[in-house]
Amino acid sequence: MHHKISMALGAVIALAMVPSAQAQTAPQSAPPPAKPVSAAMITLAQAVRIAQNTLTACAAKQETAAVSITDADGNLRVALSADGLNPVGLRTAPLKSTTVMQFRQSTRVLGERLEKDAAFRDGPGKDPRYFFHPGALPLYRGGQFIGVLAVGGGHDKDEACALEALAKEPDLKVAP
Repeated sequence: MHHKISMALGAVIALAMVPSAQAQTAPQSAPPPAKPVSAAMITLAQAVRIAQNTLTACAAKQETAAVSITDADGNLRVALSADGLNPVGLRTAPLKSTTVMQFRQSTRVLGERLEKDAAFRDGPGKDPRYFFHPGALPLYRGGQFIGVLAVGGGHDKDEACALEALAKEPDLKVAP
C-alpha cells in the first residue's frame, strides 16, 4: 500500500512540474503593488505603547501574555510576548485577532453568541480559523474600525488587561 501511495505521489509531483501550454504562452506580469501600511489607522508608536501597556496590565495581575495589534487592513503592526509565556498565548492571540477582524466584535461577545445561537455555533463556531475566548477587542477611532488588540495566554484576564491598556488611549473605543 505504501509503495502505491509513493508512486501516485511521485506521478502527481511529476505532473505538477510539467508546465502547461497555457502557462508557457502566458505573459509574465508583476503582481499588483502592495498597499502601504497606513499610520492613519494606528501608528507604530501607538501600537507599541498599547502592547506594552497590555503586558504591564497582565503582569500586575500575575499573568503572562502575548499581544498582537493588527490594523483594519489585516497588517500586523506589533506582536509582543511576556517573558515566561506559555506558547499557547502565541498561538491564540492571532486566532483571536482573525476572529475580531471577521466579525468586528470582541471575542467575549462572540463567545456569548456562540452559547446562545445554534446556527452561529454550528457555522463559524466550528471553523478552526476562529477562537472565541475573551481577550480580543475591535479598535475604533471616530466611529471607524481601525484594527484589533488581541491578548492570549493570560487566561480569564486577557480582556481585562486589554481594557486597562485601552483606558490609556482616549481616542480609541471598542465599539463604533
